[in-house]
Amino acid sequence: MNTPRLVCLCLAAAFTLGCQSHGDDELTTDYSRTDVYAEGVPGGAVLETEELTARVSAVDTAKRTFTLQDTQGNRRTFHAPAQMQNFDQLKTGDQVRAVVTQERVVYLRQPGEPLEDGAAGIVASAAPGDKPGMLAADTVEITALVKGMDTTLRNVTLQMPDGRERVIPVRPDVDMKTAYLGRQVVLRVTTAVAVSVEPQ
Repeated sequence: MNTPRLVCLCLAAAFTLGCQSHGDDELTTDYSRTDVYAEGVPGGAVLETEELTARVSAVDTAKRTFTLQDTQGNRRTFHAPAQMQNFDQLKTGDQVRAVVTQERVVYLRQPGEPLEDGAAGIVASAAPGDKPGMLAADTVEITALVKGMDTTLRNVTLQMPDGRERVIPVRPDVDMKTAYLGRQVVLRVTTAVAVSVEPQ
């Protein structure tokens, strides 16, 4: 179990365009992380998944709010904006399941490899009359430049597209070659959010 970092993201995305949450407790989520890399090769991939399962414990149609309660008894109240489709279908006892998956891939761009900085995404929401729900996914790719490296502290300085610099650690198994200076580093982040509501 992990204190949720993405609960508001889940529900905001799922219930469409900016649900806001009120104080209350933090809802409990299940969190997992997987790191994948090839020994000695710069870069790698990180896959993080966070899942929330909670029941609707209250719905106030006049105020357009709903409260979720997790299995630990924690509660959080969300405000549904006018854009939230099918709010009238949400009932006390409905089970809400939200899953956020984020994959971060970092690698050195090979000479001659095409530059593809940018973003792409999809959004799908529930059909009119169905329970609220949503699937959204987007990918952002940026290219940074290796501006410096510190072999003692084992970190590199990357210059981001906006000119800012970020210092990141280097794994112990990676040989910090001076040939990497001036090379381009690709950072690709793919985030997927899925929310479903099951009737009681």
